[in-house]
Amino acid sequence: HTWYVIERNNHFETISHEALSLLPEGSFSMLQNFQTHHEALEEHKRLVLMTIGDAKAKLDQLKK
Repeated sequence: HTWYVIERNNHFETISHEALSLLPEGSFSMLQNFQTHHEALEEHKRLVLMTIGDAKAKLDQLKK
């Protein structure tokens, strides 16, 4: 099985190849593919944490 981390509707998603093939073309951006679900989830988590860190840094700049 192949797993993908995609961005759709401004959110990250971890999705199987089967589910990905059902999505309308152009409705998502593929970020990366993985051999295991665990690897895909780890990347998904990393991307979410990075996005949170970026948002926090922007908020901290507004406080100054």
